[in-house]
Amino acid sequence: MRITVPFRNLSIRKKLILLFIMVGIIPLIITFFVSQHEIRKYALDRQSYANNQTYEQTLSVLTSRMSHIEEISSMIVINKKITSIFSLKPERLEIWQQLSMFEEITSYTQILESDSQFSNIMYFINDGFVTAGKTSLYRPLNQVQGQKWTESFLAAKGKSTWLIFEDKFNFLTPKKYLTLGRALWNENDYMESVGFVMINIDLEEITGALRQSVPGQLVYVETADGELVASSGTEEELAKMRLPGKLNSGPSYSEIHLESGTYLARGNQIDSTGLYLISVIPSSAAMSIIQKIRVQMLGIYAVIGLLIFVFIFPITRSITQRIFLLMNKMSQVRQGRLNTLDLEPRTDELGHLISSYNYMINSVQELMEEQFRLGQEKKGAELKALQSQINPHFLYNTLDMVNWMAQKDEVDNIQRVIHALSDYYKLVLNKGKDFVSVGDEVRLCSIYMDIQKNRYKDRIKLEISVEDDALSCMLPKITLQPLVENAIVHGIMETEERRGTIRITGRIEQDRLRITVEDDGAGLSEREERHSGYQGSGYGVENISKRLSLFFGGEAREITFISAAGKGTSVIIDVPVMRAL
Repeated sequence: MRITVPFRNLSIRKKLILLFIMVGIIPLIITFFVSQHEIRKYALDRQSYANNQTYEQTLSVLTSRMSHIEEISSMIVINKKITSIFSLKPERLEIWQQLSMFEEITSYTQILESDSQFSNIMYFINDGFVTAGKTSLYRPLNQVQGQKWTESFLAAKGKSTWLIFEDKFNFLTPKKYLTLGRALWNENDYMESVGFVMINIDLEEITGALRQSVPGQLVYVETADGELVASSGTEEELAKMRLPGKLNSGPSYSEIHLESGTYLARGNQIDSTGLYLISVIPSSAAMSIIQKIRVQMLGIYAVIGLLIFVFIFPITRSITQRIFLLMNKMSQVRQGRLNTLDLEPRTDELGHLISSYNYMINSVQELMEEQFRLGQEKKGAELKALQSQINPHFLYNTLDMVNWMAQKDEVDNIQRVIHALSDYYKLVLNKGKDFVSVGDEVRLCSIYMDIQKNRYKDRIKLEISVEDDALSCMLPKITLQPLVENAIVHGIMETEERRGTIRITGRIEQDRLRITVEDDGAGLSEREERHSGYQGSGYGVENISKRLSLFFGGEAREITFISAAGKGTSVIIDVPVMRAL
């Protein structure tokens, strides 16, 4: 249930894409991973087989070579001629006899040294023999007495021992060998050693053989004591990949973990020599074939998946394009933009839906136009009703003043007032329009003050300072005149001197018209201002506020009063800039 609810809320296009993915992409992915698993298993088996074959071949070559050298050493040890000569006492032999006997041994040894599987043979013999120390073949025994390897030869009881030997016979070019050594025993007393035989293999030759036989791996030979004999790798590779101890893993590779990473390793003893052949392969190298196959397959599957996606989007787009267009139009309806959808008519289900939508939009537009017309008529009626409240009030006051002037027989003044009143109502009527420019409103206030001068003489002055760009802004008619009237009646006439100045200023700030009507009259105390509301200014200010709200809507800010007792009052109108079309 939790899964189906989000799915039901998806768009149709997403549902179609998911359907294509489930039918095409998911089986493709499953097939990819299954095939990868099988290929990985097959490749690992093949790689393991190849590694083992290479290792076995190298091990077989080394075993065969060392077994052959073992046989050579056995041929020397059991040679009666050699052991009998070495068992003789040199002081009992003439020099010519010694030379003759050693000539036979030399000839025999040279025949053995013709074998290419080792470098040379050495004999360590009694120092008394005339040949001892004269050639590299015969070495004096006293030079090596007490050395560790001679003791190991003796301890082996005639068996062979493998070790690393550094030949310093030629001290300018000392050379290291992998050496098989055996003790030679007195044929008359098998408890007495009469010398040693050593068969040497050049270490560089072994190193070269290892590098050729196992490319891409680290292969090395070491003694049972862990002494390195030869290696196919560099010193850096040895430091990183050499095992900390001996490894006897049997017939297959095993996974090991070193500080430098994970490796596959195999180690076996080379026959009975006491030497170990170790092979170490980085896991990354073992996986290189798998990775190559994986990249190739991934490329193929990626192309197939891309082709599926290339076809998915145009197909789903062709199916859902009209739905998206309809959704966009309906979203615009939420934002107040009513537009029909202009598409080629179709008779399918979606075509009927679009046709119904267009009919609905047209109907809504007609209703909105009708509602707007009715609203404008209502708004105009309300403005006229509010203006009608002001005009009789002003007319009453003016006629009362004319009556007073008539009683005093001030014919000229009556004529001026009637003329000004005519100009006043000419501006007020404004050809039946409900709004006028700020310039006309200011003129209306000037005419009003001309009328009031006949009543208050020169005790009240009107100063006007309106910026030019503000004069063309529009206001509901008779907006400023009631404020000027309030400034006179509730401001200046409340002072002891009953005289003062009224200032009208106007300017545009940040696309808003700001008009201030201020006087230097009695003003209001803080308490009077807080409790006066619109009542303290007569019904003129409340009327103005309502008309501004009708004319400008919510963009008209509330009329602001700034007043202090004895300092006068400022009335501020703040409305958006609106100009005549």
